[in-house]
Amino acid sequence: MATYAVSWHCGRVRARFRREPRLPLTAWDCNCSDCAVRRNAHFMVRASDFWLSDVAAANETASSTTSTIEQFEQNTILYQWGTKTAVRRFCRTCGILPFYIPRSNPDGYAITLPCVDDWGEDGPPEIEVRNFDGVHWEESHANTGIWQKRPTREDELQYKIECQILNSFVIQTTNDLVPIFEKNCK
Repeated sequence: MATYAVSWHCGRVRARFRREPRLPLTAWDCNCSDCAVRRNAHFMVRASDFWLSDVAAANETASSTTSTIEQFEQNTILYQWGTKTAVRRFCRTCGILPFYIPRSNPDGYAITLPCVDDWGEDGPPEIEVRNFDGVHWEESHANTGIWQKRPTREDELQYKIECQILNSFVIQTTNDLVPIFEKNCK
C-alpha cells in the first residue's frame, strides 16, 4: 500500500489516502447537476484508507486544543442537496472540493482526481475514466457498479499473491537466472 496526498488549492487542508499503487484506478466523470458544473472526475477509497493530515487554523484566535475535525469544519462550508446523503465541504478560502462522501459510496470517500498532489516516483496508476449518468442517478447506479469500483482487501491480497508467483518464475540464460516477468512489489 502507498500513501498519497490530496489538498485544496490554497493549501489550508491536506488529507491522505492509501491504495495499492499498481492496481488500476477507475475514475468517474459524472454529469449530475453538481459534478457537471465542477467537471468533477473522482475515484473512490474506503473510509479506513482516508484521513485528514494537515489543517490550518481557520483564524488567528483558534485554540491549540481545537481538534483537527473542528479546524476542518471551521475552514469549510457544508453543502448538501437532494437526498442529503452526499457530504460536501467546500473550502471557505478557495472554494475547492478535493474529497467528499459521495451518495454512491456513503461508506467511503470520493477523491477529485486533479487534486491528488503527487503520485510518487512511479507516476499515476493506470486510470480508466468511466461515465456516470448522474442525471438518471438510480439507473446509472444500478448499471455501472460504481459502488464496487474501489479496491477491496481481497483485490490487494490477490495482487500480492500474483506478484509473489510472477517473481518466482525464472529462466536460465547462460549462467544467470533472470525473472521472466518482474512485477515491482512493495
